[in-house]
Amino acid sequence: MLWREHSTKMLNLAFRMLKDRDRAEDILMDVFVGIPDAIRAFRGQSALGTWLYRLTVNACLMKLRAEKRHGELEELNLDTIVEETLGKQEAPRNDQFDPELLQLGLNALPAETRGMLWLKDAEDLDVKDLAEIYGMPDGTIKARLSRARHFVKDYITEKLKNA
Repeated sequence: MLWREHSTKMLNLAFRMLKDRDRAEDILMDVFVGIPDAIRAFRGQSALGTWLYRLTVNACLMKLRAEKRHGELEELNLDTIVEETLGKQEAPRNDQFDPELLQLGLNALPAETRGMLWLKDAEDLDVKDLAEIYGMPDGTIKARLSRARHFVKDYITEKLKNA
């Protein structure tokens, strides 16, 4: 039942964070295998789906940290990216919209931020749920989402300007 109801959304979240289907599937399996041990920590203060998202996010972040320690991955810092691309222009027109460019902008975000955006915009979770999943105050979540959206907008605008 848990698998049927939550696995697709958890896999999508892991894929958005890791940008690799095989690694996302591995994370999904690790999370589901670990549920019997982790269930003892579930206090019922949040919805089961929110708790499963939290397990998925934590597993992805641990995987990314391990890969970074072993030199397999270079994590981008959002502040650095924003500072380097501050040449703000007006938003691109609809006739200029390129889904591939959007994906490139999203991929340039740190995995954690990319996951937040995915959960907020694609899975329609509210800020309160995101705050619980990521263990951050609501205001921090709102600020990160706003900065991420501005970064992606600026990224697309800059690429279109240079095209």
